[in-house]
Amino acid sequence: MRYFFIKQDKELPCAIQYRDFDINGGRHVFSRQDAQRLNDSVVLYLKGSGREARWDFLQCPVTMFDERFQDILEAYEPGLFFQEVVLIHKENALQYQYVHTLMEQVDAVSDKTEYYPNGTVKKLVLDHSKIGRHNLFLLEGNHRKDPIVSLALAESLLRRQPIGVCFEEVEVE
Repeated sequence: MRYFFIKQDKELPCAIQYRDFDINGGRHVFSRQDAQRLNDSVVLYLKGSGREARWDFLQCPVTMFDERFQDILEAYEPGLFFQEVVLIHKENALQYQYVHTLMEQVDAVSDKTEYYPNGTVKKLVLDHSKIGRHNLFLLEGNHRKDPIVSLALAESLLRRQPIGVCFEEVEVE
């Protein structure tokens, strides 16, 4: 089975900008274990003219998908938690619905992962037996925090022609 990191394409021209956050800045990674301490919905305000391009997958300030992908994500990964996020262009009376997607953290790193002497990852390898039936998850621990998707889920997302989404294959043993 093949797996990919899913990432936000931060090079999208004329993209939305948050009023109170740097879209290219830091991010917060929440997992399923954090679901109880988060509000049911969040509102973020946008700046600009209202004609900007908007991503279908955002990683800043939190990991979220356009709400049109929620059913697909649930079909491939039952048990996901979703928090409603509304992006609002107040001046232009526009709003966009997203879902903050809370994924399970999985200890899927293989013993074949290579590290530099300082402990950072040189070459990441996932262990298929540790992944199990997961199609969307985060790596547990201090590893890379981009979500990981299975080939089947990546193909399903790509059939819907998402805007501003990049995939990077990760090695699996």
